Amino acid sequence: MTMPGREMFFAVRPRLIGHFLGQFFLIIAGLNVVTLGVALFTASWQISLSYLLIIIALVLAWLGLRRISVSVRIQRNETMVLVALVFLVVPFIMTIPLVVAGTPFMDALFETISAVTTTGLSTLPGLEGQPLIFSFSRAWMQWYGGLGIVVFSLALVIRPGQSALGLAGPDEPDDLVGGTRAHARRVLKVYSLITLAGIILWLLLGGSMRNAVLYTLSAVSTGGFAPTSGSFADLTHVRLAWVATLTTLAGALPLVLYHQVWREGLRPLLENLEIRLLLMLVFSFTALMSLALWSHGYTWSAAFHHASLMVCSAQTTAGFSSLDAGSLDNASKLLLIFSMGIGGGVGSTAGGVKLLRLLVLIGLIRHFVRTMCVPPNTVIRQKLGKRFIEPDEVRDALMLILLFVGVIVLSWLPFVAYGYAPLDALFEVVSATATVGMSTGIATQQLPVVLKSVLCVDMFLGRLECVAWLVFFYHRTWIGRKRDI
Repeated sequence: MTMPGREMFFAVRPRLIGHFLGQFFLIIAGLNVVTLGVALFTASWQISLSYLLIIIALVLAWLGLRRISVSVRIQRNETMVLVALVFLVVPFIMTIPLVVAGTPFMDALFETISAVTTTGLSTLPGLEGQPLIFSFSRAWMQWYGGLGIVVFSLALVIRPGQSALGLAGPDEPDDLVGGTRAHARRVLKVYSLITLAGIILWLLLGGSMRNAVLYTLSAVSTGGFAPTSGSFADLTHVRLAWVATLTTLAGALPLVLYHQVWREGLRPLLENLEIRLLLMLVFSFTALMSLALWSHGYTWSAAFHHASLMVCSAQTTAGFSSLDAGSLDNASKLLLIFSMGIGGGVGSTAGGVKLLRLLVLIGLIRHFVRTMCVPPNTVIRQKLGKRFIEPDEVRDALMLILLFVGVIVLSWLPFVAYGYAPLDALFEVVSATATVGMSTGIATQQLPVVLKSVLCVDMFLGRLECVAWLVFFYHRTWIGRKRDI
């Protein structure tokens, strides 16, 4: 039997990639039927035609690719290539309706990449004047983009050994395709229930159906696309902002955890270290930002109100805002940068380096200190909560943190070279790489194309955490011996 770690030595099989890509095309076509229905309902005939043509083209592509028959298990490098291809192809396809509506191609591409990666950055002005189909299509792309990344992150991207950390269910099968399907069914149920609960709560508290759908789709995916430029600031009631915020917090937790709670009761919820860390960070950053805002002229009540909403949005990487981030003081911006960079839980819709990896890093530091206090030959295994973690898992966590920081630094330098304020540029780059969507005002239609491209790359890298792209561009992924189909 081939060891899982040695699968990478086999190059990907284009025929197999084509077979599964065809299945994804069918799924994307089905998802676009919903958008087509909204376009027809709102009498957006030209947009409706573009969605219809997209659906037809995707179905035809599926019909052509489904003829490729495969009878073997998919390799781990092939799953990562598929992840990268899907997240690369979908935004380009979805630019068509926007371009048809008169949006410049680069801004349309920026918008769709931001939507599918659940980032929420936008370069388009005048969101208030956009038709319903525009706002719905963005929110809908974020919703299925968030669902897709949850399924992929556990069933396709994460190493099998990490199930020991509780990132996947205890009954997760070894077969990647079977595991993906089983995991997708569980996640879809949880994801849909959170979405439905958010919409119902919004309506019960006096919000409109239009905003209930638009905000909830963006909130549960921690995407943050609001139907107006002012985001939370434009809402008539603060309670509605908290409905969206609670929904983002629900989406930022590992979705597999809800399934475990359903089966085992509250014990997994109470013992989960990521939840404890999330609450601790939210309370700490809220207190510090409240103090910073108060010291710059806000009343205590206003400071706490804005700080709590902004910190929750940053920590969950949702990107909603009650204040213009560009008008904040430097201390508040730094706090939000750290909060965005850390992000939410592994196996959630949130971005960032993830709470679990921060816990691994903290545990590594603690482990190092402990080893200084015992005899040289003593062996102490590193633990995370009640579980022992393997050196490979620590290495992977540190590698991803290092890649995340490296992407931010390399992306920040071009903005500084173009003359943007260093702190504002860092805020924008972290927001894109952590797939948050908060902006200091740099991401506009006037932003040079090269910098828009940098932010697009950041959104791609941040959403797939660099791993899938490293595999995608690794030469041995494509060149070398292949298994039989």
